[in-house]
Amino acid sequence: SSSAAAPPPPPPQPASEIAPSEWSIDESAPSTSIQLRLRDGSRKVARFNLSHTVSDIRAYIAAAAPACASGEYTLQLAGFPPKRLTDGAMKIGDGGLASSVVIQR
Repeated sequence: SSSAAAPPPPPPQPASEIAPSEWSIDESAPSTSIQLRLRDGSRKVARFNLSHTVSDIRAYIAAAAPACASGEYTLQLAGFPPKRLTDGAMKIGDGGLASSVVIQR
């Protein structure tokens, strides 16, 4: 038995929940799910650590739905009134984004 054996592959996920291969979260840190409503009408549910930022949400969209990431767009928190997410450095845990719905416009 070799100590350099590769770890077992993760269990398969439903197609709607597969994260881009370059996206990862720290499973040992606090995390949350955010539903993303993209401008093409699709929806994605992504897991983020509470230390991730609004810029990380944009990076996730770029990786998961490149067609939706082209050109200018805004992100806003669903609710009334909708809150625009303009501060890319705002942490998910600090901005009230945990377990939220974020809309791409």
